[in-house]
Amino acid sequence: MKKGYWRVAGLALVAAIVIAILLSCSSGAQENPATVVETVNQVDAHPRPKDDWEPAAVDMLIYGGGQVRTGAASSARLAFLEGTVRLSADSIFTVKSSVTRQEQLVSTLFLQEGRLWADLTTDQPHEFSVETGSAVAAVRDTRFSVRVAAGETLLSVAQGQATLTAQEQSVTVAEGQQAIVAPDQPPSPPEPMSDEERKLWATEGEMPELAPPPVEMWGDVSCTLEGPAGDPASRNPKTAFDVTVQDRRAAQVVVETPDGQTILVPPYGDIFGQERRFHRRIAGLPQAWGTYTFTALDADGAPLPGAVASDVYVGGREPDPPANVRAEMTDAGLLVTWDPSPAIPGAFDPSGAPVAGFYQITLVGEGVGMSYGWHHESRLPETSHLIPLRRQDFGQGDRGQALEELQDSLYYLTVTAFSRPPEGTAGRSNECASHDPAEEIQIRVEGGQVRVEGR
Repeated sequence: MKKGYWRVAGLALVAAIVIAILLSCSSGAQENPATVVETVNQVDAHPRPKDDWEPAAVDMLIYGGGQVRTGAASSARLAFLEGTVRLSADSIFTVKSSVTRQEQLVSTLFLQEGRLWADLTTDQPHEFSVETGSAVAAVRDTRFSVRVAAGETLLSVAQGQATLTAQEQSVTVAEGQQAIVAPDQPPSPPEPMSDEERKLWATEGEMPELAPPPVEMWGDVSCTLEGPAGDPASRNPKTAFDVTVQDRRAAQVVVETPDGQTILVPPYGDIFGQERRFHRRIAGLPQAWGTYTFTALDADGAPLPGAVASDVYVGGREPDPPANVRAEMTDAGLLVTWDPSPAIPGAFDPSGAPVAGFYQITLVGEGVGMSYGWHHESRLPETSHLIPLRRQDFGQGDRGQALEELQDSLYYLTVTAFSRPPEGTAGRSNECASHDPAEEIQIRVEGGQVRVEGR
């Protein structure tokens, strides 16, 4: 009796082993647990579904159904046979399954909240997917990131491509693109990575080459003086802000003055610059030797990443305005002459070596704005200039319209002296612009005829 019992039990054990082997062979699946390879600050895990949460440690294995979570200012990195996954701060994800099936690696993760960065590097055939509450990202041979926040899923791809699926609709997200799935919505059309996303890839994603290029931005603070030669402070002094931003998203610029004030500078375009240019004048001279900081803002008032410039007003470089301005109409155009402004060594000396400062001519019409402009920054100490009658006679410094192109109006011709900050100082571009309104000349254009009417 006892011998028969053990014989039956032994046969049952062998049968169970055989059945397990057969089941294993029929499924062809071998579990590949993920390995914790790095933890920063607070990282917890439970390696198997029924395990309790415990502090994660390097070399800890995370099996199917196991979870990892990170706290604030924390991160974790896990190694899969397909590659590595890095979990950002305040994130939680589950290894739903990670197996080898029929010689193919198959892994499925579930990101509940937060962000992960994945770098798949294996040459072995594989299928790798990340599920969220609203979407599924299926990838292979790629480097990608998935973020879940407020029920929204964002997928961005740095290398390769991925498929994002939601509401039974799929889109292919190529290298350098991103797509979003809002709750209960299909995926958005893929679009180029935003600057914010590229910046995150450069830092958290550990791909500095994806950092958005710095925004080309130029900012200048200077003074303007309107009145006769003499004491600059008596010539209606103003502070001028001129900014150029090579980014179409720029909607306005905010300036922080040396004493902590903030001033908004609106868009402005004239014949000297039609790109994203901004200009404003306020009463009073700039604060000498203080730093003015310029920051470009988008339409929502948010700073554009990297769009910052600064300038220092040196002070004490205020030139006298050009005097005895004269204009004479000739067959070739309008010849303008003036007496030179006194030189200021290192600041205003158009005939010096190196050249410091320059003269500028403008024609501003009533109701039509600035129509013509010229500024001289060559090595020749000119105190005269011909405003061309025909466009084909324009030189390098001529801007706007030729005389024969001007519409009928009364125009005011102004000659201005611009000084520069001294070499070796923190000042840049223009330092001060000075002209005398009493020296403005009225030019009448009527019926295609141009005549000088005097002051």
